[in-house]
Amino acid sequence: MTTAVRRLAAPLWLPAGLFALCGSAMAQDLGEPVPELQIAYYATDMGPMYEQSARVMSEEWAKLGLSFQMQPVQFSSFISNIIVGGGLEDMAVFTVGADPDRVDPTYWLHDLGACGARRNGAKWCDEAYTEIVQRQREIVDPVERLKVVHDAQQYFYDTMPWWPATNTVYGILWNSDKWENVTSPAPVAAHEGLVDPWLSARPLTDDRILDWAHYEDVTTYNPLAEEGAVGWIRFVYDTFAKNNSDGDTVPWAASAWEFTDPQTVKITLREGMTFHDGEPVSADDAVFTINTIVELQPPAMSSRIGNLAGAEKVDDLTFNVSLKTPDASFVTTVLPYVFILPEHVWADYDGDMIARDVVAENAVIGSGPFKFRSWRVNETHQLDAFKEHFHAPEYDGLRRLALGQADAIRSAMLDGTGDIASMVLPVASMSDLAMQNDHLDFLEIPSHGSMLVWLNNQKAPFTDPAFRKALRQATSKQRAAIEGWLGFAVPAGEGPVPEQIGMWHNKDLPEIPFDVEAARATLEEAGYGWDSSGRLHYPKK
Repeated sequence: MTTAVRRLAAPLWLPAGLFALCGSAMAQDLGEPVPELQIAYYATDMGPMYEQSARVMSEEWAKLGLSFQMQPVQFSSFISNIIVGGGLEDMAVFTVGADPDRVDPTYWLHDLGACGARRNGAKWCDEAYTEIVQRQREIVDPVERLKVVHDAQQYFYDTMPWWPATNTVYGILWNSDKWENVTSPAPVAAHEGLVDPWLSARPLTDDRILDWAHYEDVTTYNPLAEEGAVGWIRFVYDTFAKNNSDGDTVPWAASAWEFTDPQTVKITLREGMTFHDGEPVSADDAVFTINTIVELQPPAMSSRIGNLAGAEKVDDLTFNVSLKTPDASFVTTVLPYVFILPEHVWADYDGDMIARDVVAENAVIGSGPFKFRSWRVNETHQLDAFKEHFHAPEYDGLRRLALGQADAIRSAMLDGTGDIASMVLPVASMSDLAMQNDHLDFLEIPSHGSMLVWLNNQKAPFTDPAFRKALRQATSKQRAAIEGWLGFAVPAGEGPVPEQIGMWHNKDLPEIPFDVEAARATLEEAGYGWDSSGRLHYPKK
């Protein structure tokens, strides 16, 4: 990890002499200076957009008399140390992706904001807010739930613990000389948990292996433990449902489900499924899996499975799932996430299931459309098509090239080593490459993925609502979208729930215009002041 220090002393839009005059008059009324603040963001392994966005926004924040230290953090370290590890020092600028389950408001309201939620890396804890967002997920009636979801956004908006800056426009770049029917899953990004484009693509040549130019974010093929590359792992381990275009949740390993009461869901498995070793998939496997994760409570799965109470077999293909409380988000957030383990491979394992090295033990056995073949760490992952699957791909295998950096991915797409790229390569670069090279094509995917500005809500000055409000007023979403993302993003709406997921977004939240002068007025009203060099000071105690 590397850091670069950049300090902006006095706001450049006021004459230095005026700062000296104001500072001389007010020096006796100033408290301690606000210290230099650290801004963490995804390092270049995720592309240049994050540093560019952090820098252009910090240029405006610096006009409040602040200085910053820029801290690039490698993606997997950012996830483990900041998002779920509680290691946020001051501020962070980063994206959360347009994952399929995030078309439900629970992720944005609860998982990123409730007290004690695993992904609440901003460390905000408001008991009243937490009660609201827990209640919204228990309301099965959508009309009643909608009102509570909007109320939660209003509460969040009024408190402003963090905010979205932009919504991401994703892209897919592929070799159109070799592949066709590469389809867009908008408004969801090209996540591996989807049907499109991965199971829709068709080869045009004798090369029937789809090479995905990506990076190394897989840490294990044990689905109880993997947290970063959950979609890739679910190519191997079937989930009960999947999401696809329009954010719909569609049957997958389950052919049907229904709430028989607010806390019981009856699930029927698809007939004729088998695991990769030829054994049939049955309700026994599903019940074993669900009861195992309820018992073990794997940390990597905690945000999705906390409300599961257990499962009970009804017949060979049918079982009931019991919930601790009613959960309106169960279908959208749990069914496309929870997988099926083969009971005959796992039931007699007497070690730590979460720590199990399934690759070393030749135990990477699921029922998904691809089966595990090999993994060379920081080089390649290869999955073979499972031809017996009910939705087997029309090609022979999927190879993930762990290339590490955007430049290497770009080169792979140019020289034909890579067949498809998404997410890591900057979208502007994808668009340019497609325009400049006849063998490449490009799809643009507007999405609900969001770049967030996180603050450490347990540490001054971010514990002060006035300071948070001022930072928000001085946040140039437009600059972040245009200069940070080169136009492949749009300024985000107000509140934590993205506009792109439709009715769940509270469109009645008043827009907060970008206004540095208003931000300075907010600070001044709260007792902050500036010294002769333009540096911001806390209110005098």
